[in-house]
Amino acid sequence: MRPIEPANVGQAPGLVHKVADFWTRNVNAERIMGQEITEHERGSEAYFVDLETQRYRSHRHLPAWIASMQPGSHVLEVGCGVGLDSMQMARHGLHVTAVDLTVVGPATAQLRATARGVDAVYSSADAEHLPFPDSTFDYVYSFGVMHHAPDTQKCIDEAYRVLRPGGQALIMLYHRHSLNEAVHRLLRVPFEERDELCPVVRRFTVGEVRAMFARFRHLDVHSDFVFGEGYGRLFQWTPRWLYRSLSRRVGWHLMIRATR
Repeated sequence: MRPIEPANVGQAPGLVHKVADFWTRNVNAERIMGQEITEHERGSEAYFVDLETQRYRSHRHLPAWIASMQPGSHVLEVGCGVGLDSMQMARHGLHVTAVDLTVVGPATAQLRATARGVDAVYSSADAEHLPFPDSTFDYVYSFGVMHHAPDTQKCIDEAYRVLRPGGQALIMLYHRHSLNEAVHRLLRVPFEERDELCPVVRRFTVGEVRAMFARFRHLDVHSDFVFGEGYGRLFQWTPRWLYRSLSRRVGWHLMIRATR
């Protein structure tokens, strides 16, 4: 029987480099379970149009989450990939700083931002050791990233450190008590790439999330996104009311808003 990624994996020498290598070879948002999203050259405008169209068609809950941040504020995105969400933040009037463990992601995003004159600065950095002073940002945003880190708790602690008092962390982590978890376990399909195990794919319960964010003054957490376009026609045919209901009960994304 094929293995799938464990919900928890221990520390190991070189694990950070293995994670960086995986996401350098499997650039986030370019494929869904091995299926290419675009035929266009990486960094071209058509490339970004294809990736953004697919992302927000599937992740229906994301645009409102991004729009909930106050325009004019300073936001740090941790794990920006090629800059799809950070571009939406900049369009929303936020001052964007963004980092990613890979080099290819920030380099691709920065070329686009510079060409468009967008208020966004990208660099490569480790979420466990952010290169910013304490109390720098109004928001820290990280969607589907920290559960791939060797030490998710260190990432959360770093988000807390760089937030200003009263600032908010908007973080999505995978949900262990979800329909998607059950399906992947039943079918023995890896979580990120159909034919390759991602080095780290942690999944958490709501109780574990509450403990991990205990330093924050206020915490709101709920599940969303029961499944996406990787489920084929089931995603298209599921009535919206049923999809929303299932997402709130057994969704794959734990949507976390934590106030420092």
